[in-house]
Amino acid sequence: MARQERAIETRRRLLVGAAEVFDERGYAAASINEIQERSGVTKGAMYFHFASKEDIARGVMAAQTEIPVGTRTHSTSPLQQVIDLTHELAHHLRTNVLFRASIRLTVERGTFQANDADLYDWWLRAFGRDLARAQGAGELREDMAPDEVAATVVGSFTGIQMLSHVLSERRDLHERLTGWWRQLLPGIATPEAAAQALPAGSPGLGLPARV
Repeated sequence: MARQERAIETRRRLLVGAAEVFDERGYAAASINEIQERSGVTKGAMYFHFASKEDIARGVMAAQTEIPVGTRTHSTSPLQQVIDLTHELAHHLRTNVLFRASIRLTVERGTFQANDADLYDWWLRAFGRDLARAQGAGELREDMAPDEVAATVVGSFTGIQMLSHVLSERRDLHERLTGWWRQLLPGIATPEAAAQALPAGSPGLGLPARV
């Protein structure tokens, strides 16, 4: 394996190992020694890539935007694509420890760094862009501001996934999202779009059985 490939693989192992520890313990209780041991790399290799535990946490948080999302849905409806995206994010929360830890660290970031809204801004822009497309397609009501609806979606998703985590280790997250969309759609979508939308997500998403 070439040196550059080894470096990329080592960094990836560090991020995944750190994600496992942060996911289990949170930032404050995680130790840099445990991260190093869980990753299976030497201390020298760890400090070559990351200067501190805070630096590692930033790397895990940044991984949110590197995980491919929005690629599963084949719906031509922009509004359905927004619904599908929330279910795809829920799927990643249940199956991808790196994404799960990045979300937890984003919520906890005030414990280890100054307020930084970049990651939330990234999600707000992504949802706002798709909701603007939905409005252009006649699916989002004209009196709805896409940016304001995006803030509702991002904020509500954050709260719903945290509630699901506390109550069921996120086993019921898809069901909770489905119920939330059923309540939200009549208020933001045109009657025709609300009637056609699938709150549980498109059948072609390829998500696991929802138990």
